Amino acid sequence: MLKWLSSLLKDSLFYGIGFGVSRFLQLIVLPIIAKAMPLDEYGFYSNYVIFYTIAGGAFVLGMDNSVTRFLFDSKDKSKHQLIFSMGIISIFVVSVTYAYGVSLFPIFLLKIINVPPNHGDALPYVLFTIPSLAINNFLLSWFKWQREKIYFLSNVIGSVLLLLIPLVYTQNVTFTFVFQCIFFSQFTVAVLSTILCAGYLRFVFEKSVFISMLKYGFPWMLVFILGLSRSYLDRFFLTHYLDPDTYGVYNFSARISTFVALVTTAFDLSFGPLAFRIWNEPKAPFFFARMQSLYILFISAFACLIVTFSPLIIYLLGGAKYHNAMFVLPFLIFSAIPLSLINFSSIGMIFAKKSFLNTITLLIGFIIVLLGNFLLTPKFYEYGAVIASLIGHLMIIVSGYFLSKNYFSIPFNYKKDSFLFIGFLTLSILFVNLNFSSTLFIDLIIKSLSLLLLFVVLVVVFFREEYNKTMKQFKRIKI
Repeated sequence: MLKWLSSLLKDSLFYGIGFGVSRFLQLIVLPIIAKAMPLDEYGFYSNYVIFYTIAGGAFVLGMDNSVTRFLFDSKDKSKHQLIFSMGIISIFVVSVTYAYGVSLFPIFLLKIINVPPNHGDALPYVLFTIPSLAINNFLLSWFKWQREKIYFLSNVIGSVLLLLIPLVYTQNVTFTFVFQCIFFSQFTVAVLSTILCAGYLRFVFEKSVFISMLKYGFPWMLVFILGLSRSYLDRFFLTHYLDPDTYGVYNFSARISTFVALVTTAFDLSFGPLAFRIWNEPKAPFFFARMQSLYILFISAFACLIVTFSPLIIYLLGGAKYHNAMFVLPFLIFSAIPLSLINFSSIGMIFAKKSFLNTITLLIGFIIVLLGNFLLTPKFYEYGAVIASLIGHLMIIVSGYFLSKNYFSIPFNYKKDSFLFIGFLTLSILFVNLNFSSTLFIDLIIKSLSLLLLFVVLVVVFFREEYNKTMKQFKRIKI
């Protein structure tokens, strides 16, 4: 099991460093955009981003998952060329057709996504970002499963770097110019990434294989749409209940909360291939259970660390006008953690190839988030929205555990895992509402040391075996 853990940590570290570079570049991009826009304009910017993010994922058509599934049926490169080519060409044709079609109804579309007509000049760039984004999403999956790590990170980092360069060298960053830069970066990276895959690109078509790919991919497309639209349901409600400035602050806080993806994304990319490789091993169920507990400890502590430093982070990236963003941040950032636990809760469903069950779990979550927003948002505004998201996301993994256990039994320690999650969430809420010193840096030092002490205590108490083995390894190191 140590070999599995070592492999997982090594891959996670590689992707983590790559995403760390990407996040660092985004840290530079975020203040440029946030400080250039008034609070209300930042909210409209976020609505555009949400729109093209959902569309760019939906028009992958589930082909990323289909290609993954059919890729391992044969080692014949011509078969790989066939499924790759049908996947990427169908994505290109459908997404471009959609972008052109909806561009004919700009007033209606702006009303749907709640962007005022005076910001309509950016709409063409938003629409034609969708095909490039869809192709990049597909190619990222291809690079991941082909274990082309350098190509994968080139795609991720390149899109942010190409967005950053024109923003840095432009003195007057306007609303429309931002989306021109986004389009340019996504389009350029999509072209370059496609060139890297030129050896697999062929103009070939087999009806039976294509239909099989669509049938397999369609539930996954629904999974994506349900999952992402559920994540953005809060914005749909809050745009009607918050004034534009408060809505802008909330969107800024939501952007800060994505920093936790530095860990969750790296883990997601590493865990899947490892799980597929070892789940037939006798000790795999115990490893998955232990790994979940370790993961919850580390990701919850990391989330708490982000919350602890949020006053400083928000000031540096957005300025004093976004100060109130820190109060809702603990709920936003911890509501994202359960979604990454889908890696564990869905093992049984994936093992049994019951992809439709994933759709059911996400549908359950979607309905709960929708009802929660409907009931809580009108009364409690942004706090009602984040609580609805947190409860809905928890129900996704709860239903996943329930459905998966029939196909793959794993001895998860639900009590310990729940204690760790709730404990760090509570601590995060306390940290943003209590100050131990009137001086910011002293306050941060006290909170950081308290968090570190708690983390060490929890490791020693709950993970003594791993702690003892780690200490033995350190003792063997000769200085």
